[in-house]
Amino acid sequence: MNAPIKIILFLFISLGLASCASGPAVMKLNPDEAELLFARGEYQKADALFLDMAQQMRPYKRTPLLLRAAAAEASMKNLAAAKQTLQGLQINYAKTDQRLLLRLAQAHIALTKRQIDQVLKLLDAPPPVGSNHFYLADYYDLRADAFTLSGNRIETARELIKRERYLDDAALIHANQEDIWQALAMLTEQALMQLRTDPPPNVLSGWMDLVRIAKTYQLRPAMLRQAVQQWQHTYPHHPADRQIIESLLNRQQQDVSLPKQIALLLPFSSKFAKAAEAIRDGFLGAYYARRIKNRQSIHIYDVTNNDVTAIYQRAIAEGAGFVVGPLDKTAIARIATHHPLPVPTLALNYSLNDNIPANLYQFGLSPEEEARQVAERTWFDGYVNAVTLVPAGPWGSRVVQAFSQRWREIGGKIVNQETYNPANKDFSRPIQRLLNIDQSKRRYRSLSSLLNRKLKYTPRRRQDIDFVFIAAYPRQARQIRPQLKFYRASSVPVYGTSHVFTGNLNPARDRDMDGLIFGDMPWVLTDSRHPRSLRSKIEPQISRAGHSLQRLYALGIDAYDIIPALNTLKKYPYERFDGETGSLSLDLKQQIHRQLTWVKFVNGRPVRIDQGI
Repeated sequence: MNAPIKIILFLFISLGLASCASGPAVMKLNPDEAELLFARGEYQKADALFLDMAQQMRPYKRTPLLLRAAAAEASMKNLAAAKQTLQGLQINYAKTDQRLLLRLAQAHIALTKRQIDQVLKLLDAPPPVGSNHFYLADYYDLRADAFTLSGNRIETARELIKRERYLDDAALIHANQEDIWQALAMLTEQALMQLRTDPPPNVLSGWMDLVRIAKTYQLRPAMLRQAVQQWQHTYPHHPADRQIIESLLNRQQQDVSLPKQIALLLPFSSKFAKAAEAIRDGFLGAYYARRIKNRQSIHIYDVTNNDVTAIYQRAIAEGAGFVVGPLDKTAIARIATHHPLPVPTLALNYSLNDNIPANLYQFGLSPEEEARQVAERTWFDGYVNAVTLVPAGPWGSRVVQAFSQRWREIGGKIVNQETYNPANKDFSRPIQRLLNIDQSKRRYRSLSSLLNRKLKYTPRRRQDIDFVFIAAYPRQARQIRPQLKFYRASSVPVYGTSHVFTGNLNPARDRDMDGLIFGDMPWVLTDSRHPRSLRSKIEPQISRAGHSLQRLYALGIDAYDIIPALNTLKKYPYERFDGETGSLSLDLKQQIHRQLTWVKFVNGRPVRIDQGI
């Protein structure tokens, strides 16, 4: 090629390159950025980024990005968008990464629908060797979520441990380890010991031992430190975050609040006198059973709404370093007007959601909180369409409102609601209305009249019901459950609050409630008590009020026992306190929440349905 031609070609190529360089800017493709957002739970941002990158790719290269976008959309509970994104995708089944991403997207959709078995079926086969570490982390996270929904805490922790191998972001690793801790913290010390099958240095066994140690010595910092140091020798290479280990090693005795004088404020001269007596007896039962070596005194005050502020101030003037009570919501609101409260105060009810004084904690046996937990439980059990049956009156209204609000928040639908008169013995009419049996009868009568002859007829209930939520005490629940069966709803699950159970075993009378599912506290469930439960120790000393109002007696015990744990629960939100009323945690508003134990009536006895393993 001669020189002039070479020069012309050189100029042509140079001009072409310059032209390309001055064209529109192309966004740099970085799938890892979107994957990191996905792993952090920022699904909307991840989805937008996956879709933007897919638009810049040639059609045959878009599939992996669109599969991840569909997974993000499902995680946002936008199933319509996820299915639309998947529609028409050309999956190259010869490529192992595309097969894995399809399984992950489908599993995210199944998880959003709470189809636990489907999630585990899709993810039964292990992921291909050499898969992207983000995909592997998502694979194990999905399995962990499925086991969480099924109540299998051990398997949740096992999958999260596997997930951690594929995380390289420090914040994600720390959050993952807190999730491991929270899963195992739902188990009792006894369960953690019995279910640990592999010897050191097994990582899961190490976590189980560490959580058990933290529970056992939660209120004894010096012994906790020694036990953790011994654990470090046993598990020298365990991956537990240094922050978690140091938080255990650095706990001080001053973190354990041991007030010298406690004031107990209860309404003994009001309509709540019986409740006050049961709480007082439980509180004193715990005090005498667990009496600390240092001298500690309990001063008991009778309060009403009118004089609560004056008595509260008097108790502090007389030396109280900690106040337990009052019980009434109005009384709690009155003492809460003093900002800040002069001493830590544990109110025995939930009165405030806003403007809460720094020193005020709230703890109680709220039927509304139980109703919200029923909503969450039924959602986890995979149901969507609910009907509710509650007593007419303020109590039933509060319970059904709490249930309905939470049920709708998490995506459930209420297809019918009815009330009943709790004074009646026959609840057939509201049950027929609830199940639309009355409409079925009206259709029959109308058709018989139209044809002017008798027809062979079987009443039909509505078919769009997934479960029935009832609010009832034992007398009503023993009638409602059989009548639901009579009206052809025997196959429909029935859920209730702890109020359906007296707390005393009576198989002959409670057999009518067989199949009914409810949540209750360990104190009244004989096979669910934690190892340090006081029940067997103080059974002979339980007062008459304690026997008749068992749950309030247990509240009194926990109101005393939790005092030294409050600072720890406040400082380390992932920790729990195993109480007589349930597994207790403290939220950012300093409200104590109980995790109920779920049981089902079988042959008239409440039988635990989650063994926690």
